[in-house]
Amino acid sequence: MTINTLFRWTLGLLVVGSFTAMSVLAVDANKENPDLALPAKKVVKDVRVESTGGTSLDEARIRANIGTRVGGAYSDEQIERDIKALYATGSFENVDIVGEDVKGGVVVTIKVSARGAIGEVSFVGNSVFDEKKLRKEVEIKTGDPVDDAKLFLDQNKIRDLYAEKGFPDVGISYKLEPMSKGFTRVVYSINEGQKGLINDIKFEGLTAVKPGKILSKLKLKERHFYNFWSKSTKLSNESLQEDIRTVERAVQDQGYVYAKVAQVRREPVKGDKVDVVFVVDEGRRYVVSEVVLEGNKIFTRDELYSQFDLDAGQAYSATTISGDETKLSYYYGSRGYADARVETSILPAGKDSVKVLYRVTEGEISHIRKIDIEGNDRTKDHVIRRELAFSPGEEFNTRAIDTSKKRLENMGYFSTVDFRNNPTGTQGLKDVSVTVAEKPTGSINVGAGFSSIQSIFGQFSLTQTNFDLFGWPHMTGGGQRFNLEAIYGTKRQDFSVSVVEPWFLGQRLSLGGDLFYRDLYYLSDYFDQVNIGGSVNLRKPLGEHAYIEGVYTLQNIKIRGFDTQPSGKPVASDLLRQEEGTYLQSKLELSLVHDSRDSVYLTRHGHKVEIGGMYSGSSIGGDVGVTGFHISGTQFVTLPYDVILSFDGSYSTVSAQGGDRLPIFERLFLGGANNLRGFKYRDVGPKDVNGEPLGGDSSAFASIEANFPIIQDGDNPKVRGAIFYDVGQVSGGEVGSVGGGSVNSDVGLGLRLYLIPGTPIRLDYGIPVQHDAGTSKSGHFNFNMGYKF
Repeated sequence: MTINTLFRWTLGLLVVGSFTAMSVLAVDANKENPDLALPAKKVVKDVRVESTGGTSLDEARIRANIGTRVGGAYSDEQIERDIKALYATGSFENVDIVGEDVKGGVVVTIKVSARGAIGEVSFVGNSVFDEKKLRKEVEIKTGDPVDDAKLFLDQNKIRDLYAEKGFPDVGISYKLEPMSKGFTRVVYSINEGQKGLINDIKFEGLTAVKPGKILSKLKLKERHFYNFWSKSTKLSNESLQEDIRTVERAVQDQGYVYAKVAQVRREPVKGDKVDVVFVVDEGRRYVVSEVVLEGNKIFTRDELYSQFDLDAGQAYSATTISGDETKLSYYYGSRGYADARVETSILPAGKDSVKVLYRVTEGEISHIRKIDIEGNDRTKDHVIRRELAFSPGEEFNTRAIDTSKKRLENMGYFSTVDFRNNPTGTQGLKDVSVTVAEKPTGSINVGAGFSSIQSIFGQFSLTQTNFDLFGWPHMTGGGQRFNLEAIYGTKRQDFSVSVVEPWFLGQRLSLGGDLFYRDLYYLSDYFDQVNIGGSVNLRKPLGEHAYIEGVYTLQNIKIRGFDTQPSGKPVASDLLRQEEGTYLQSKLELSLVHDSRDSVYLTRHGHKVEIGGMYSGSSIGGDVGVTGFHISGTQFVTLPYDVILSFDGSYSTVSAQGGDRLPIFERLFLGGANNLRGFKYRDVGPKDVNGEPLGGDSSAFASIEANFPIIQDGDNPKVRGAIFYDVGQVSGGEVGSVGGGSVNSDVGLGLRLYLIPGTPIRLDYGIPVQHDAGTSKSGHFNFNMGYKF
């Protein structure tokens, strides 16, 4: 052992010994002298409540909101928490808590000055709305405690009420006045300002864009006879601020980098009407001299440049640059780089040119550790998880996130769907939180309706779109769809019940079944057709937009009622009478569908294409032998000014097996609200000697329609117009039938009313251009509710 080592050992022993001795001495000192010991915690001996005002107090409520308890330990930290908790109730003007040392502990005294209850709510300066209307608008009532947060919210409600009426500059304030016996009076002071109904929207200094292209994008609209009730025709400061940004962005997109709305003038016209004038300072027009990318190491510049729409030599466009920035972030995010960021700089590059610089911070590739589901009180976790396009362990992929978000939104169970990626503390791992806000999914509808085909009818329906067949007693949250419907009218009686399981056997395989009774008087004045039976269908998605579907139907069909036809009608023909009887049909249908429509409510782009076949025969039961084939397609294109152009076409054919007669319920017809709109329902095609439609064995149909806005409330359509042209023909038919095979066409005008949420109303008037010899030449009106699936 060296001298240095011996020295270090000796020094270490001395230090340890010194600490040990000091510890022993400290313990002994505490035993001999208690005053040197750590102070003991004080005990709360009593909690008293005192009022510093004249208002009576609810002591139980005060004690329920504090953590200090008799017998518990007293601490300054708890006292601070108690003070905050009492203030948070909103019931007290002042709160003070003091502790007084007594023998054996502390007496805590809570001194509060309570806010008096509201004794009266009054309004000053109002002339547009009376006090009764304003009192109904505010939530706070007499007897409620004074609550500044609620008073502030009510103040904003009154402001919104005036804004809806067209008073953008209304000023509202409130004050509290003491009353007798501790009550408080709330007085709202209202300065209504000038009402503003928009007569005209004008632009000064605007040369880069045609005014019409901007007007269609503005929230504010000029007031006309067809939209006088719309909120958009009433001046609103909130909408005006959005419109200023819209005008500036439209001009900037033409290359005017620094364009701005320098001023907005309101010019009185007559009465309450004003002209709104946007004064635009366009500045100089700039061209992009260069698009530069920095910071990319993982992907090559060629890979990333291929994502850009903007290129050197083009005019500066803020919208295009923003879109390219989003595409760049999406490119990284869809390949696992969840933390990738893009910063964009616009740099001067000469007198009339700028350089666009994208700086990329790539981060590193991330994987999903776990997925948390929040906010689903009714919907079961697995119903949400099975719609997700990603799983734990996979790379974080923004494309999969977007797909999952769209799937959940399309379920119709949630008012909001939010995805967040959260750091885990472990490099390269992310947690994904899926937060949903549920909305009602069940509905009972009782009402009446009218259709140009089915006439007047009453309707009852019970629907639960988030049904759980085995989830007694609530029967919700399982992701199934249940529907019970009854329709009773002068020309139709229909009763049905159906259940659909969208994830049969835990796969994206939809299994559905329904039972039905349908008495279809509207098909003919000469006979009634009654269908009783059920069906089972299977649908298998093929990717995001396509699916294959098979349907098996077993039904009993009765054609009857020839002896009870209306007076004034000629006796039914022999051709029609031979349809009388009872049929048992066992039918199998198979179809392949590709549907990329953005919405079934108001489709603006996308298409739906369907091809399918049908077989009905004794080999699968029944006594109806028929085969059939059909193909159909619809394409939607959006033009400027929100004009939607749609092209619709279809071809169908059916044939009887083994030389049998083709029954009338499987024949093909055209005419009515869903195809040739200038003709009566089923009126195009072969007929008997009385002019009664018999149908054919092949049909072809095409249509083109331009759909355009008339009344718009913000982004929500209210009334849209339509111009259309339809053409089609029905061929074949029974031996002895008259007509068929000729081309029939019509032109017409229509209205689309979006007044009932989820149920558009279609009004069309079509005028025949070409028609069969036995078909009416006069125009025809069609009324229908709903939309095409």
